[in-house]
Amino acid sequence: LAPRTLANPRLAHRMVAASNGVEVSNGVKASSFEYKGWRFDSVSGPILSTCERGTLTDKLSATAASKGLPSIVPPLPEAIFGHSYLTMTHEASGRTFSFDAAGAIACWMRESAHKGSGGVRVTTASLPSWKKVADEQDLAMGASDYDWTFSTDYSGTTGAESPLSPTTEVEGAPAQWGVHTGSGLDMALLRRRDIPILHFVDLTLYEDDLGDNGESVVRLRMRVMPSCFLLLLRHALRVDGVLIRQHDTRVFHKFGSPHVLRDRRLGEARLAPLRKPVLLDEPAAATAAPWATTTPHRLAYEQQQASLRSASVPNEQQAAEKLATLPPKSESVEELLL
Repeated sequence: LAPRTLANPRLAHRMVAASNGVEVSNGVKASSFEYKGWRFDSVSGPILSTCERGTLTDKLSATAASKGLPSIVPPLPEAIFGHSYLTMTHEASGRTFSFDAAGAIACWMRESAHKGSGGVRVTTASLPSWKKVADEQDLAMGASDYDWTFSTDYSGTTGAESPLSPTTEVEGAPAQWGVHTGSGLDMALLRRRDIPILHFVDLTLYEDDLGDNGESVVRLRMRVMPSCFLLLLRHALRVDGVLIRQHDTRVFHKFGSPHVLRDRRLGEARLAPLRKPVLLDEPAAATAAPWATTTPHRLAYEQQQASLRSASVPNEQQAAEKLATLPPKSESVEELLL
């Protein structure tokens, strides 16, 4: 949870205690924490079953049809954690901030209907045999193009908004997020390592390996500290050898402050093309496997392969570090009065 690493050994025991929750049924764990006028309710559950996926698909189809969008639902992510959610409630104002898988997927569907895949392709998709299969699948499902990367800029729902329609509130006054003209998130406070973490939530909303061509994950992490709380909702996309992209939404509140801040950032960068592993010692490789060569050679080989892999297939942390050094494609800081 940038800018401070949450996997701090000194705080690990607190995180485990806070994130375990109480099991209510079939692996579903509920957790509730109250502090300084806020209530943090979360549920962590297993991946949706086939029957539950069908129910979600029906709801998504009905919602899309009611908004004049194509009612045919594209293939959904492989793993949907539909039971998992987080709701933060400011008890004095009744304002709520909610995050769940249904909202994230609904947001992806709306963008997919308008933009399709955005031209993102992998090498294998250009081969005739693969393209034929892909075209047949598109024809069968009635959609010529959809966002197979499951990209979403979902930033949660505020107030009494419907989870399947984050832009529509079913009751109460609309949430008026305005442009923040102050100094933004208190980065000095968030970087401090001497402040204890009182409560911690880590939820995955959905993920997919993109047919072994990368990874698309929506993950939520939130921590409560004595003086503030910070939430990071991130869609992390990696298409191997093509690009990395991260949609980050940070929600920050300093207790006692009259407003909540929301920082939304989009970062993207190209990746080095995937390359066939090349041994450092070609003569030795002709007669022996790399792991059968001398120890110095093996270590050098492993270091080389690790370097090549991180350039073409970085993990989330490596991608975040790389994107932090580049100008964002877009960024905005908003505030909401409580």
